[in-house]
Amino acid sequence: MHHIAVSEETHRNFHLFWDNFPFPVMLVHKDRTIVDRNKAGEAVGYIVGTRCVDMGSKEDHKGCLANQALKEHTAKRVVGYIPQAKAVFDSYWVPLAGSDELYLHFFTDITEHAAGRLFPTAPETEERGCSACTCGE
Repeated sequence: MHHIAVSEETHRNFHLFWDNFPFPVMLVHKDRTIVDRNKAGEAVGYIVGTRCVDMGSKEDHKGCLANQALKEHTAKRVVGYIPQAKAVFDSYWVPLAGSDELYLHFFTDITEHAAGRLFPTAPETEERGCSACTCGE
């Protein structure tokens, strides 16, 4: 495991703002080392000192926008269907103000609110049956 030095104030502020967020949030170094995680992140197994890119398969990280967010000093967002999770995620990479090396990464599961066009096939007909679709049966 790799240790990245971050001030106690940064850790305190991270937990102050993110511990009650219902989805996992990571504070990540530019080398992809997880510096901290909120309570939801801890619950799903995010381990401080490990690299987020080493979790799951390489394919899981193909849409990562961390480099772009850090380079441009602006938040990046992707909304899309994640086949591994069979869900639509609203994902963010947000550089910390005043830092060239740290960013937040988190996603929210918006599957139940997502438009049908975000799914590979219409979820209404697959999961809810014909009563929820417009096929007329």
